[in-house]
Amino acid sequence: MTAGNAPATRWRLRVCYTKTGRPRFISHLDFIRLFERTARRVGLPLSYSEGFSPAPRIAYGWPLPVGLSGMAEYVDVELSSRVAPEEVVARLNRALPEGIQARDARYISPHGPSLMAEFDTGSYVAHLPAAGRDLEEWRAAATRLLSRPKLEVTRERGGPAGRGGPAGRGGPAGRGGGGRGVQVKVVDARPLIRRLEVRELSPDGRVVVLMELALGDKGAGRPDEVAGLLVAEFAGDRVSVTRPEGMMVARLGLRRENAARA
Repeated sequence: MTAGNAPATRWRLRVCYTKTGRPRFISHLDFIRLFERTARRVGLPLSYSEGFSPAPRIAYGWPLPVGLSGMAEYVDVELSSRVAPEEVVARLNRALPEGIQARDARYISPHGPSLMAEFDTGSYVAHLPAAGRDLEEWRAAATRLLSRPKLEVTRERGGPAGRGGPAGRGGPAGRGGGGRGVQVKVVDARPLIRRLEVRELSPDGRVVVLMELALGDKGAGRPDEVAGLLVAEFAGDRVSVTRPEGMMVARLGLRRENAARA
């Protein structure tokens, strides 16, 4: 509070950044620590929470899964005084490590929705080994996949098994369940897939797949699971759904489901 109990002015700046290369393997928690240290180091006039342990008012968007590149990720930074957005971008880029770069920044209303509430859909592009199959075979597999009313995948959290990614439909769900602290959950991935489109075969022998997956408190779609489900269509439902070997995935951006597509 300022003099006379008037609320202090805070400026909410939304920063768009990319995360590629080696930094894509750092966790979301490690990125939070990195960004906060960087914001302090470059002298941004950060606004802090009140109480015994003041913390900078920085809000982060939907976590980017470890190993994925992010081409348009967001973080909201509250400042105690106004700094030109282009100056903030320049300062951050002088201190951020190679592979993480601020693209642009703009001021938004401090009373608007949070980042987690504003976006509910992630757009992804996956490059999968074509395995000798032509474009029409991949498109037919995508059509079959989307026609299924239910797509069950097994997710494991905690313990060594939980770090390895999803086990599959029909796979040994108890494999990770025997480990101490491992939680196994069966999820229907079908309502989490909002768009699945096989676009092309690239010259390097990969199939290019676009996905739009739900992000929300009722569940979040995972591109590695969808890619595994797509590959499994060629072998039938008896196989386990696992992350395809040699897959490369990037998150292109975030949007609201009812927002007009570009």
